[in-house]
Amino acid sequence: MLRLRVTAPGATYPLRMPAIGFRSPLLRAASDEKLIALTRRGRDDAYETLVERYRPRLLAFIQHMLRSREDAEDVLQEVYVAALRAMRSDDRPIHAKPWLYRIARNRALNHLRRPTDVGVESMDAFESRGAASSALDAVAGRERLREIVSDVHGLPESQRTALILREFDALSYNEIADTMDTTVPAVKSLLVRARMGLAAAAMERTEAADAAVAAGAAAATA
Repeated sequence: MLRLRVTAPGATYPLRMPAIGFRSPLLRAASDEKLIALTRRGRDDAYETLVERYRPRLLAFIQHMLRSREDAEDVLQEVYVAALRAMRSDDRPIHAKPWLYRIARNRALNHLRRPTDVGVESMDAFESRGAASSALDAVAGRERLREIVSDVHGLPESQRTALILREFDALSYNEIADTMDTTVPAVKSLLVRARMGLAAAAMERTEAADAAVAAGAAAATA
């Protein structure tokens, strides 16, 4: 178990996270708003419940951005600390889902700006969405996933973020707008451009493959 100590002006808050073990059924069933209110009253177990509720999705989102599981785990810890500090600093209303994603995005972007080694691309988050029905399907599916990962990461950051939040994390347009601090029309525009970019990349790859096949056939008949 990792023990963190979070400080805020005039106070210090010990925090154990992520905690693995018993969770009160009442806490697990509580709304985000209730967990935030309890957290602000000093209930670390409420914050741990909120963290565990969003941890898989936040980790996958950060991993998509950083292309490194190890780096994503580190950044997620920064998100936990920043979120708790902000949560306990005032009583402003918080819409937990887009708010946590916004913190995660900002922390991931900060990480990308640091001079670090290039992360190793991981397929874990994609592959967890379903197993192939046969060995041949698995091979073809894995290659297709590699192509998707490459195409997605070739998009501009804002388009990539909007697409991941919409297609992989199933956020609404309003939630994406809150996460990215923009408007719903801007989000829709980003998604259109992202999908056009992916379609163009797929078409370019298909044309290149067709050209290679044609060149091979011409060489064989020469």
